[in-house]
Formats: sequence, C-alpha cells, structure tokens
Amino acid sequence: MKLKKWFFLLIFIMGYFQLQTYAYAENDISQKSRVSLKVKDTEGVDYNVHFFAPNEKKTDYYLCSTGDEVYIGDYSFAIQKQGKKEIKMTSIRLKGYPYNQTQQTVFPVQTKSKLYPDIVLVSEQVDCNTKLGHLYYVDKGKMIRIKHTIVYTLPPRFNEKNQLETMNYNNAADLSWELSTYTLDLKSSSLKFAGKKSFSYEEGKKIRDSW
Repeated sequence: MKLKKWFFLLIFIMGYFQLQTYAYAENDISQKSRVSLKVKDTEGVDYNVHFFAPNEKKTDYYLCSTGDEVYIGDYSFAIQKQGKKEIKMTSIRLKGYPYNQTQQTVFPVQTKSKLYPDIVLVSEQVDCNTKLGHLYYVDKGKMIRIKHTIVYTLPPRFNEKNQLETMNYNNAADLSWELSTYTLDLKSSSLKFAGKKSFSYEEGKKIRDSW
C-alpha cells in the first residue's frame, strides 16, 4: 500500500513540474526571448525557435564594435511548433554567451530545398573581419547541434545546389577573399567540406556587394 502511495506521489510530482515548465514557457519564454526565429525542420514543418537566458547582464562593449547593445547570459533554446501553444525546453546551454542585439548575432539561414532544414546560426566575433558560427537545426521536435563550426565574414547562405556558402576576408593574403562551400549531412549531423575558391579584393568586393 505504501509503495502504491509513493508511486502516485511520484507521478504527481513529475506531472506538476512538467506543467510548471510548460506554463513558464508559454507565459514567459516567448515574451522574454532575446530572439524568436521561424524555421523549417527536417520534415518541412514550421517551428518557432526561442533563444533566451533566465538572467542577462547588459553591456555596451563588444570586440571591434564599441557602443553595440550586448547581453551576456547562459542562453538556451526552446522550440514551438507553429500553431501550437506548447513550448518545449531543450538541454542546450550556451554559458556566458555575448548576444549582440545590434548586429543580431543569432539568425536563421534559409534552405532552398524541401529535403533540408533551415539552419539556426549562433555567432561569436573572432576578430574584426571574422566570426565563428555554431549551427543548429530542428529535427522532429528536437534541436540538433551540427558537429562542425564555420568561420565567415559575410553571413552564410545556401546556394542553388543547397550547399552552405561562406565568404571570408583576409587583408594579408594576395587573394584576400575566399568562398567555401559545404554540404549538410543529416545522418551524422555534420558538415562536409565541398571546396573553395579564392578571389582578389576587387573580385571579392563584387561578390560581397551582390551577396
């Protein structure tokens, strides 16, 4: 009899905390999110991805761009199927991440194919020309981290072959611009390097202007 009581008590506690999590999410996360993005998952289903931190600290300093509005916190993702009220928390934690509101350092990369999901990119400044991008996507209601990161100067994009493209600038190189392409492997949640091309400053500038 005692065992039965403990069992029902455990079920009650688990249900209570689950309801509390969803209530917190529905009432607070969508409103308190620093970023809310609309992305397509691996099955073509539309989701809202919320990027938030329970506690943030505002700072006006950021590498190479003083005066930007920057928030530092332990950020997480929560995902919500569009048209549904339920918001699911994820286990992803980005501790001490500096989100730059001015430069919008968390943003979506839209795919051109029905066979691939949109990418959520979380970027960090490496130097004044270069950012480091951490990549995520939604798969059947789960937030998946891509195992590889990318470096870039111009925001990544998908080309007509649905390869992910990055443009990097190095002012010390003879051919200062470099275009790199990658393919997304959903089975291994990784990027595979497909190739690169180098361009002079003037050639790269033309590509940059039409990017």
